[in-house]
Parts: sequence; structure tokens; C-alpha cells
Amino acid sequence: MKIKVDTYRTRRIDKHETRLTIPITIEDTKGGVFQTAAIVQMTPIAYFNGKVPPVTYSLLYLSAIVYAIDRGIDRHRYSIDGWSRELDVDINLPEYELFQPVERQIDTMLSFLTGDYWNCHFVGTAQVRYGRYGQTNYFDGITQVNLFSGGMDSLIGAIDYMTDNPKGKLFLASHYDSVMRGPLSDQDRLKKIFRRKYSGKYAEMTAVMITPELSAELSCRSRSLMFLSIALIVASYANCKIVVPENGSVSLNFPLSPSRRASCSTRTTHPVFLKQYREVLKALGLTTQVENPYEKMTKGEMVQHCSDKDYLMSIVEHSNSCGKRGMHQHMYDNTHATHCGHCMPCMYRKAAMIGERDLTTYGNRFVTLYGKKGDKVAEDFFAMLNYLKTDLTKEQIRRELKIAGMTSFDDLEEYVDLVVRTRAELAAMIRADNNRTILRYLGW
Repeated sequence: MKIKVDTYRTRRIDKHETRLTIPITIEDTKGGVFQTAAIVQMTPIAYFNGKVPPVTYSLLYLSAIVYAIDRGIDRHRYSIDGWSRELDVDINLPEYELFQPVERQIDTMLSFLTGDYWNCHFVGTAQVRYGRYGQTNYFDGITQVNLFSGGMDSLIGAIDYMTDNPKGKLFLASHYDSVMRGPLSDQDRLKKIFRRKYSGKYAEMTAVMITPELSAELSCRSRSLMFLSIALIVASYANCKIVVPENGSVSLNFPLSPSRRASCSTRTTHPVFLKQYREVLKALGLTTQVENPYEKMTKGEMVQHCSDKDYLMSIVEHSNSCGKRGMHQHMYDNTHATHCGHCMPCMYRKAAMIGERDLTTYGNRFVTLYGKKGDKVAEDFFAMLNYLKTDLTKEQIRRELKIAGMTSFDDLEEYVDLVVRTRAELAAMIRADNNRTILRYLGW
């Protein structure tokens, strides 16, 4: 598909709000043409204009463009193999000359992240008008920037830093999509709770709205690039590092079967993607460090090692880990639950809380999913059961990680061990559920 990024437009909504629209024209393989756009809320990030390298803003606009394209093109209709799309994109971007030498690196990074075939060309500049932002000392003294999604892991990451660094000041970087507002409510709810305990220990700006004009695809694989780009602007201003708080089980997202390597293998915080992102930053002359200190921990290990576990347990129910939270029509046991109970993120969360008082509400019990064998709602559940049913040697795990691009990782064995512990954590969850039919199916 041939895609062209058109002239940027800035519009003032009111005296407090300015938005940037980046129009995008898409020509499909049959000659049909349709439009979408990336819409960026400028006001929250206007303060940093002139205070950080301009290339950081260009990266943000690139991430918004990628997200709008990702969300605007229906995979079912336009994929070449059931999942991957071929995307040939001409991009106008401020500082575009700096991006031309790293086009292929960016293509590789985006292709790994979304599972598509990207071919980006940075062809010309773009003009952007920034809204006004008064002088403030609110952003002074920031010592670390954390991605903050509203999920359990980002909650733990925030608690850990503010507990372990009483003299530090954490910045919580967040994004929301106006079409899918669930995560915004999670972020706002947790920040409100934080204010009671951590007043003065963290900073935030209103979650930056970056939304597509056309919402035809909901897989959202490119979303993490926007989180990182928002965080990069603040971290560049504060001269500090960015932390991506995500457990290693979800980051690796080890395929439950060979057939699930692509379409079911979200790579939003995968070690390979973060390595590629760091390499792009370096090529653009940026020195900000990007780390995931939890990348070799299971979700359960993150819970157990939380620096203030009692506090975590008192508020964890207000976080949300579900990947399909809006599918209430498929929540057969509790249609009002906060979590579907049938996606893998839900299962990792449930496994992490074994032995703890878990107030999370799930829409489906395992016995219900077992009875839905053959239905789409039970696909992840049975994939997980069959995965646990299969004996995997360390050599087989090692081979699979290399297929995923980790051949050059010197610490590969540590990721192999992570997969082993993740399997044990999921198995403990099934045993704790203690359903005889399911245990019999597994041969346990």
C-alpha cells in the first residue's frame, strides 16, 4: 500500500487547547484511496518546545503517524498473509534530514514491533505551531521518567521508584486514544490514589491524547512507540533515564505454539524492540537511556519483590491488565467484570496473584472457558493448556528465542530460565484452580 503524509495543520480548540492534525492519504493495492490522520494534543507538551532537541518532537510525530497508519488499515482486509501489511510510506517530518540515514533501521524496528513490512521514506520537512505554555518549576527536579499505562506492572514500577528513592521525583508519562478511553480512566484513578501517599514525589502532565482519525484496526501494536516518544521529551528535558516497567513474561511473550509466532506475539516491550529503539536514538544523536529493570522477572516475581507490597495489595484492584476489557458480551460469568479472564494478559495477572488476596474481577472462570472449546473466546486458554501440556527442553526454548531475533543476546540463558519460571507460574495457577476435568486434560 502506498501511503503519503500530507501538510500538517494546527488548530486552536479553545484558549487552553491546541491540536495538531497530520493528514495521511492511503492508496490500496486496487487503486482505492482513503484518508486518515494522526491527531496530537499539543498543549501538554508545548512547555518543552525550545528546551529539548527538536528531533525528540520529530520522533513523537513519527510515532503518531505510525499509530494512525496502524489503526487506519484493517488487517483482515489488507493483509498479504492474514496478518502482515505492506506499508510504503512517504513522510514529511521536522528534522527529516536526520532520519534519512536511519530509514532502514526504523523500518526494521517498526516491522518487528507491528508484524508488518514497513518501507519509510523521509521526503520533506513539516512546520508545526506550538501552543503557549507559561513558565513553571513543576517539571524541575525530575530524576526518572516511567511509562505509566494504568496496568499492574506500571503501578509496581511507580511504587518501587517512589519507595526506594525518597529524595527522587518520578515523572509518569502516559498516552490515551480518544476512541479507546479505558486506559485513561485507569491512569487517572491510580494517580489520584498516589496523591494521598506520594504527594511531591512524582510529577505528571495530562495524558497526551494521540488518536487516529480512522479506527479500523484495534490491534494497536505500535502504541508503545508513542509512550516512549512522550517519555523521551520529558527525559531529554530532565536529563534522566526512561524506565519501561513490564514483566519479562509479557515482554518476551513466548509463543504458545509455532503458529502463534506472528499474529499473537505482541512485541510492545520485547527486549529486541527496546534494543532497536535504543539504536535508533543513538543514530539520531540522542543519549537518553531506556531500560526495563523487570525484563527478567515474571509478573508474580514483580508482585513478590515490590518495594511496598502491602501498599500494592491495597490498591492493585484499581489497575487493569486486560487486553480485551471491552468484550463484555463474551464475559459469561460476570458481565460487569473489569477483566475478561480469557486473554493471556488476564492469565498472567491471575497467575501472579496466586497466594495473594486478589480482588480483581474476571468475566470468565476457567471451567467456563473449558466448556467453550472450539469458540474464539477460549482460544488463548486452550493454547495455554496445550503449551503447558507440552514438555519443552531448554534447547527448544533457546531455539524459539533465537527465531524471535535474540541470537546476539549474551544473556540469552537468563531469558531461557525466565520462560521456565513463567511456565511454572502458569502451571501453579491451573493447579490452584483445581478443576479435575482440566487437570485430567493436562494429564496431571
